[in-house]
Amino acid sequence: MSANLTPWETWGTTLNFRNKDVQFWWDRLGRMFAKLLESAGYTIDEQYRELHFFALFVATQLGPAPDESMPWHLLRTPDQTPIDFSWEWSSDRDAVLRYAFEPILPAGTNVNHLRNPTQVWLETMQNQALIPGLDLEWFHHFVSTMVPPGMTHNGFGEPFYGRAAPVFGTSLAVDVRKTGKAVKAYFWPSLNANALGVSNFECIKQAIRALPTEQLEDLEAEPAFEFLQEAIEKWGINPALFSIDCLKPKSARIKIYVGGSWTSREFLLDALTMGGRLPAPDESAMASMTALWDTFLGDAPDKLPDEVVAKSTPGFYLTLGSGGKKSVKMYMSPQHWCATDGEVMSRLRGYFASQQQSDYLIGRYESAVRHILGSAVVDGRCGSHFYIGTEPSKGRPRVVTYLSPQTYLLERGQTQPSAAQSEPPSKVSTEPSASQ
Repeated sequence: MSANLTPWETWGTTLNFRNKDVQFWWDRLGRMFAKLLESAGYTIDEQYRELHFFALFVATQLGPAPDESMPWHLLRTPDQTPIDFSWEWSSDRDAVLRYAFEPILPAGTNVNHLRNPTQVWLETMQNQALIPGLDLEWFHHFVSTMVPPGMTHNGFGEPFYGRAAPVFGTSLAVDVRKTGKAVKAYFWPSLNANALGVSNFECIKQAIRALPTEQLEDLEAEPAFEFLQEAIEKWGINPALFSIDCLKPKSARIKIYVGGSWTSREFLLDALTMGGRLPAPDESAMASMTALWDTFLGDAPDKLPDEVVAKSTPGFYLTLGSGGKKSVKMYMSPQHWCATDGEVMSRLRGYFASQQQSDYLIGRYESAVRHILGSAVVDGRCGSHFYIGTEPSKGRPRVVTYLSPQTYLLERGQTQPSAAQSEPPSKVSTEPSASQ
């Protein structure tokens, strides 16, 4: 074996994928993940470790390779690829990666007689001790409250490729930390909310309030619920998604994701302070965060019209933690405001320069994205960067970019030349993505 092989090439020549669909996902997404790992500053050992896990336990979950027909609409990404990657700008030299994915069920599966595939995946991880610290107490609680046994799922004929998120209301994310992996589970409340005839927010509140008394008291969730109710009435927000860390409850957090139509400074400050319940960020931190907001939404009106909201949903997610800890992070989609992914990266470069930050990491990031997608795609449309997240923090703002591989769109474009042109990649769901 050549000493010049990359970790991705080495695993590709070592592992024997007997399934053509798994081979497809490894060839496309394993390659993308490998380039991101390298560019983000992960060591060779860390790259081998993470790529091996991805090959065995993620590529195997992504369903059929795309062809000229797409049998479903995915919640995951603008072009319906069942996975996305995110890049957190944690320092001037290194980044932290994560990926979020929907497990796909085999063709011909009867969902009413199958266990939740997200649950099967998590229990496999736990039973085989593949992710140290993994704990499923909260996952089992929220599955029991959000996806009750016997719920009827309509509209799925056979044969079909079933999806975890719209059928079972769940999906997964893996944080690729240098010290090891951590897992989050996501829940779409709309299934249970529709069945019960209540709002998504009411469904989320009921599920959280059903936690054991000691855990609920430790979260001190009621002030957050009060703020969200106020924001629903004042700003017309939509709490559409929540996630949990799959850790012991004392170490875990709950995140409630909210979409809306407002971009104004008043909205930003109201969200970041939970309507005055949290202290306002210091002046420097707030200035850095609003500079990023303006980098992409500076030309936006204070309230976006409906046709723009469908393509560029701004919002926030509220984090609840042990001891009553709370924080708020903002996010926006650049896809309505940037013509190409190249423009997104150019604006990011300008933002980092305005904050007196090194251009080393943005250079590595842009090089990786162009290597993965090709400059023709990067400079042809804004199809990969579908969210940017940020929060004010001392020293440097926390910035996260969320990337769609565009796998479905690119593959369909090869079999149907007009496909890539006929479906704008900026057609983003108004529900927040499960990648944050």
